[in-house]
Amino acid sequence: MRIFAISDLHVDYKQNRNWLDDISTYPEDVLILAGDVSDRLDRLQDALSCLTEKFARVFFVPGNHELWVRRGECADSLEKFTHILDLCANLGIATRPEKIDTAVWIVPLFSWYEKEGPESLCVPKIGEDPTLQIWSDLHFTRWPPLNTSIAQHFLTLNEPISKRKETVISFSHFLPRQELIYKDGIIPDVIQPHPQDPHPTFNFSRVAGSKGLEAQIRSLGSHIHFYGHQHRNRHHTIDGVTYISFALGYRREQERGLTDPGKGPKQIWDSRPF
Repeated sequence: MRIFAISDLHVDYKQNRNWLDDISTYPEDVLILAGDVSDRLDRLQDALSCLTEKFARVFFVPGNHELWVRRGECADSLEKFTHILDLCANLGIATRPEKIDTAVWIVPLFSWYEKEGPESLCVPKIGEDPTLQIWSDLHFTRWPPLNTSIAQHFLTLNEPISKRKETVISFSHFLPRQELIYKDGIIPDVIQPHPQDPHPTFNFSRVAGSKGLEAQIRSLGSHIHFYGHQHRNRHHTIDGVTYISFALGYRREQERGLTDPGKGPKQIWDSRPF
């Protein structure tokens, strides 16, 4: 059995939905899907159903786009989150830890981002707008009153699993470490806007993820952690954990070579961790 992974399918774009139809069938293999398929429930169900026909087993965690509430289908983002988990259960898609053979655990981790504070992955950016008015989540998510941050709330939903002798492959939509934001893995003291930056006041690191997610990955003893959200293909090994991202992303990113749709989902495991 092999394990493949991908994130950020964004099937609202016709080209991406067609890509889904065109990928090969993997009748003996597992797919990890790390969020951001669609904020529309009908399109999410359609895409997930398609993948269950192509893979022996599918694992999924929602991304931020899934939790947008723009069409009145749910009262708030947490109600929609619960609805999506029920949808996955009805389709036979795993959203909880599962041992898939004698040697491998797959552990989905729910997550969100900390925009500021000690658990944030934020690196200050020159000229940024800290209000994030350009960020769609600010306008399209809706949260009930919580006694903690949104990121911490999702972390508390993750099922505890102690370190195992088997291979542990965890995955999340959001990033667990600052190094993963950068291609070279080097964290700058401050982000200098690139001359060609289309959004010079937007600081992605504020919405990248949380350090609390990394703490859970380490407590699991993960060998591999797959993540999405950034729409960049990355491969870093840090202190014994291999962090991989592989996204479909938007067409403009595909054309710039930031993602690689021609390869299909990325194989991240077969007889031994990469």
